[in-house]
Amino acid sequence: MVRLTVDGKTYMQSLNVRMDPRIKTSEVDLRKQFEMEAGIVEGMNETFEALQQVRALRPQLADRAGKAKGALADSLSALDKQVAELEGASQGSFFGVPPSGQTAGESVHAQSAFRAVAERGGQCRRRAHDASIAVYLELEDSLEKLLAQWKKVRDSDLPALNASLKKAHLEELDSNKRSAAPSGDSEEDDEP
Repeated sequence: MVRLTVDGKTYMQSLNVRMDPRIKTSEVDLRKQFEMEAGIVEGMNETFEALQQVRALRPQLADRAGKAKGALADSLSALDKQVAELEGASQGSFFGVPPSGQTAGESVHAQSAFRAVAERGGQCRRRAHDASIAVYLELEDSLEKLLAQWKKVRDSDLPALNASLKKAHLEELDSNKRSAAPSGDSEEDDEP
């Protein structure tokens, strides 16, 4: 039912939605394609949120490492290295950040890979290509493993390190603390 209100008067009309007769894709294949595309959106959102948390944490780690001494400084450095690997600064690409020394164009990362699969699979005139489905499943598996690593850092390693920081009378780390973007910088373009 479609409802239109103009000058306080409401008009209603039933609407029938039918498949474009030129499209020969089966309903089962369309449902599979929809599920894959919904998974792509979810994966992009998860990577974006994790990236924001990683980016919020790294400057805090650097700050506390400059104030800490001994084993605490070593622990902060070790966690920063671990987080840097997740971010993609030291090893591979993750969360849409290219490896150190590479430009975004030189690296295929989760965000662009998900987008490519979405674009390729989003053509409903025929069922999703087996190659697109295989790439999606591979990305989904990789993302699951990487997000599990981030969850361990966030839910286990970070609280343990925060307890040590508290004992040393240093400010605790917060992966949800967003720093203000420098003027002129807009991170809106990073959002999926």
